[in-house]
Amino acid sequence: MAEQRQAQTASVLPFDQHGATEGANDASLHLGPAVREPWDYVPAPPFSVDDEGYLIADALPRTNRQTERMLAYGLVLKARYCDGGFVGVDLSMPYVKGSPGKVLAPDLFVALTAERDEDRPSYKLWQEPVPDFVLEDLSPGNWRKDAVDKRVLYRRLGVREYWMFDETGRRLRDDSGARLGVTLVGYRLCDGEYGRVRANDAGRLPSEVLKLELCVRGGLVRFHDPATGDYLPTYGEALAQMQSAEARIAALEAELQALRKSD
Repeated sequence: MAEQRQAQTASVLPFDQHGATEGANDASLHLGPAVREPWDYVPAPPFSVDDEGYLIADALPRTNRQTERMLAYGLVLKARYCDGGFVGVDLSMPYVKGSPGKVLAPDLFVALTAERDEDRPSYKLWQEPVPDFVLEDLSPGNWRKDAVDKRVLYRRLGVREYWMFDETGRRLRDDSGARLGVTLVGYRLCDGEYGRVRANDAGRLPSEVLKLELCVRGGLVRFHDPATGDYLPTYGEALAQMQSAEARIAALEAELQALRKSD
């Protein structure tokens, strides 16, 4: 399946090829076709590229809340899928070989069949399996691109589920352009088209890919495990649990040392 997805991705959208200056790291770097598609990511200088001219990182400003949310979600899902798969956070994703300007930058994605390599400088879709799950956090400057344009490309690439979070509840739209009035929406691929994920009886949105249920609580996307009935911990909760465990271990070690001395 992964090989089929890679082959499909490599042939998607045959744009004209344009070279890039190797190793450049300034605003003059040409990152692809003169005419961009509406979903293409436009990097903010200064940015860095690899030896083939593909984007690695840029200086696009993001709100602290967005950055904190995505890093937290990423850590939670990395712990969930520690035995396999790859979770990417704000990672450059070139999707057409030979066209460095054809690049995405999903806020969060999960590729269940990808190798767990945390040292990737980017995620090239002709070398890697197409992500199974993508979550975008809508921001004031690019919400139309995420809410409308990217959905077209993610569908064509074969991303099985595409999710969007909007903390304002005003930016998410349906196919007619009407406001949905929600903060979280998911789309699932079926027969080549995206259909909206509907809430279950508990009011949560089930993800077939993650085997979890998503909802918004306290201004954050939360991941509920229907198998256990529990929510995956937030980053703050996980950190508190880790610190509590470390404190218990330190206390036990102290007790052990005291017993040894008494002997």
